[in-house]
Amino acid sequence: MMIKMKLMRAPIQIVLLVLFCINVFSIEAQQPPTFDAINKAGIIKYKPKKVIKKLKILEDSIKEQIMAHVQVYNKEMDRLLLLYSDSLKDLQNEFDTNVKIAIQNRDRSQMDGVKSKIEQVIPPIRYKVQKHKKVLNEHLAELLTEKQYKKWLRYSSNK
Repeated sequence: MMIKMKLMRAPIQIVLLVLFCINVFSIEAQQPPTFDAINKAGIIKYKPKKVIKKLKILEDSIKEQIMAHVQVYNKEMDRLLLLYSDSLKDLQNEFDTNVKIAIQNRDRSQMDGVKSKIEQVIPPIRYKVQKHKKVLNEHLAELLTEKQYKKWLRYSSNK
């Protein structure tokens, strides 16, 4: 009698598991992809006090120099944002619009035009960001110890 009860429970549990999996996968499939044009371009600003805290810098003269270099970098990022804000907003809006259309029509070919536009707009901006980041890294390499510089590289890559 107990064996029959255990055998009856197993199919019910399997059916419930299958229904749960189907439900979870259908929810995940319905969510549209996200795209942040500013983040994709690599435009990231750092908080100077947080950088100093992360790197555990104690000397006041080094703190001031690091704050100055980070602020210069942040100003360059602001300048890039100002220069490219219109094109990045247009790219963001076009991506969102085309994602909605592609989901409604269930046609991924709608996204091909957006992909080519992303490939045209983002790389030149990213190149300029990398150039400024390289300058910042060079200045920080001169000021920091090897251990602190490794922490900086880890922090900046995670951000």
